[in-house]
Amino acid sequence: MAKVLAVDDEPQILTAVGRGLTRAGHEVIVARNGEDALAAAAAASPDVVLLDLRLPDLDGIEVVKRLRAWTSIPIVLLSGAGSERARVLALDAGADDFIDKPFSMEELRARLGAILRRAGAAPPSVGRPSVEYGDLHVDLSARRVKVAGEDVRLTPLQWKLLEVLVANAGKLLTYRDIISAVWSDKHGDEARDSLRVHLRALRQKLGDDASKPRYIATEAGVGYRWVGADE
Repeated sequence: MAKVLAVDDEPQILTAVGRGLTRAGHEVIVARNGEDALAAAAAASPDVVLLDLRLPDLDGIEVVKRLRAWTSIPIVLLSGAGSERARVLALDAGADDFIDKPFSMEELRARLGAILRRAGAAPPSVGRPSVEYGDLHVDLSARRVKVAGEDVRLTPLQWKLLEVLVANAGKLLTYRDIISAVWSDKHGDEARDSLRVHLRALRQKLGDDASKPRYIATEAGVGYRWVGADE
């Protein structure tokens, strides 16, 4: 089982998360603010961080940035309604996934299990490991992306999305196809919401415009298609 660092300034949430995950066999460490979270992450080396976006001292996005300066452990955001912009910024800073409050313990355990499996999984095998799309260079074997010669940093989940899309270039991938490949086929609408947020962040990093896509085209109500011209 995993060592989980739960960061939230609401005692009732920390208590519920601690009890629920402990019953599931996980070891849970708690922190009530950003500074304590950073100290606990350095001292305890957790396997995953559950991070509230709204903390009394440091902004949750700043905590993500500081963690990503020295660790690649998975970070799952705990966010309330109306915080989509903050989620996008946190994902762009290096968070891996998010779960909306309020959430059930069953959902939290399932999402936690999925992200831990992804973190421990090897990247999928694709055809050619290095491909050029205009000023976009994708090297899947080295897990590197460059735009106009500049390195672009992707989160593990954004890498998974990119790998799935590039490996199926030109093919329409339904939401279900992508969710099954990146999350699991047991997830529903909550995974589709997460997919939209991660796709938006991935597009921003690649310099893609959803209204005039060069790489990722949206098929309204159906899914996505990689349309990059392979050179």
